[in-house]
Amino acid sequence: METTISLLAKHLGATGVESSGGDARFAVEGTGGGHLKVHISARQQRFMAVLSDSNGVVRTTVDVAPINHITEDKAFPGRVTLDVGRVHVHIDTKPTLAIEVTTPLEG
Repeated sequence: METTISLLAKHLGATGVESSGGDARFAVEGTGGGHLKVHISARQQRFMAVLSDSNGVVRTTVDVAPINHITEDKAFPGRVTLDVGRVHVHIDTKPTLAIEVTTPLEG
């Protein structure tokens, strides 16, 4: 899970990672003043995040588990996608901080 945490922190642009046991925390500062605070529990493969705007107003929170897979998309720099069951959680840092939750289309 350390590799996963490093991948997330690197691709999202975190300035540092605090780690204790199986837990890790990091923050990402957006260009427009927003903040993304992330907490990852390795034992539970759990991802928790709080996205706040430049005024400190919480815009969204995400708490999902278990994380099955994490990918980056070369077509979207600054984006990481978490696969959690049949749900995809897209975390964007460019051009602005954003979190989008989607499900694949049935086909």
